[in-house]
Amino acid sequence: MQILCSLIDGNKQNDIERINLDVKYLRGERDPKTLTSGKFIPENSFLILVDGENSGEVFRTPIEGYQGSTFKRLFINENINTEYLLQVINLHRKILRENKVGSAIPHLNKKLFKAIEVPIPPYNEQKRIVKAVNFAFKQLDVITEGL
Repeated sequence: MQILCSLIDGNKQNDIERINLDVKYLRGERDPKTLTSGKFIPENSFLILVDGENSGEVFRTPIEGYQGSTFKRLFINENINTEYLLQVINLHRKILRENKVGSAIPHLNKKLFKAIEVPIPPYNEQKRIVKAVNFAFKQLDVITEGL
């Protein structure tokens, strides 16, 4: 994983009002709040939750703003299919949640995250896998709705 992506912070900015890209806003649980300084994140970036109960959860930023304090920016290598890598991360979320570090506030075990082994098939095969997984989840949604 450490070859395919990195966990970084946005660029520090001051005196510019922007939306705070925190967990509640990104989940749609709260209206946007603004800050006048923070770590800038562009629109359509990926943020990974590194602090708290759901460490390892990944969000795509709908707009530019300031990175919430519980996040790191997930910067993905351009040579891998982004959706494929996100599915691999999602596949490991349970392990990441169960192996957090820290006592007062649990944190993503970055050493464990970086050590995740990612099979890398040819790019077109990555796209095919993403399509197959998405189709399977849609089928499961149909089945669940029918229950």
